Amino acid sequence: MSAHELDHVAFAVPSWLHAGTSVHRTLGARWVSGFHQGSFSPCQLELAEGMRLELLQPPDGGGGFVAEHLARTGGAANPHHITFKVSDIHASMALARSAGVRTILENLENQWWKELFLHPKDTGLGFLVQLVQTELALDGKDDITAPGAASCPWDEQPAVQNSAQRLDFIAGSIRDAAQARLVLGTVLGAQVTSLEFDPQTYLFSWPLGSSLVLRVDGNAPPGLQALSFTDPLTPAPILDAGLLQALRGSGRRYEALGLDILTGQRAHAA
Repeated sequence: MSAHELDHVAFAVPSWLHAGTSVHRTLGARWVSGFHQGSFSPCQLELAEGMRLELLQPPDGGGGFVAEHLARTGGAANPHHITFKVSDIHASMALARSAGVRTILENLENQWWKELFLHPKDTGLGFLVQLVQTELALDGKDDITAPGAASCPWDEQPAVQNSAQRLDFIAGSIRDAAQARLVLGTVLGAQVTSLEFDPQTYLFSWPLGSSLVLRVDGNAPPGLQALSFTDPLTPAPILDAGLLQALRGSGRRYEALGLDILTGQRAHAA
């Protein structure tokens, strides 16, 4: 198996402050770390059970790949990539290439952080897929840290007043089920389930992290469309017909991240 954890979902945002404040107040996500790295600035917020959301901000002077990504949606926040943790990135790269999936933006020389992306034209998923091999927690407590470390730019509420939600499902559309199964199942080791009540929808799950729910839809552009959150003190929801219907358009548009979200009881069943 290549990937053992769906680690985080990353979003291009105009600014940490606006998006992060909203994500914290709406979903209880808490600041983990952030860095100003010249060409872009990433920060991570943690949800319940270790799942994270990453916010990618353009540099103060403008330009760079985040600004280009934002320009495609008129400057509005939108999903950028999903990151999987792997134990052996060289083996993962070889597996991807053997499956006919090219790898790009490879950084395999850093002792602490090795990464690559799968070529989006070969995955057909509508979002970038990043593979990372690292032992770093990126929580400010690692033995080393990246330059440009930043402090949380918003005031966080106490956890007892605003507890972090659990991200159960990440939903989207695809055009080619066979290619999605190849990339996510064969290359990234997901357990793949075709839903009996909707054979056009597939559930992709890993030992750790959230699950992907992808539906074959020739009329919709491929990509991520919705996130489903519940209280971690409640049982994890079962993906039934009601919840699947809710994921398809009964949620509310969440402009801070550029997709729909379901929360509370609506994320358990429609």
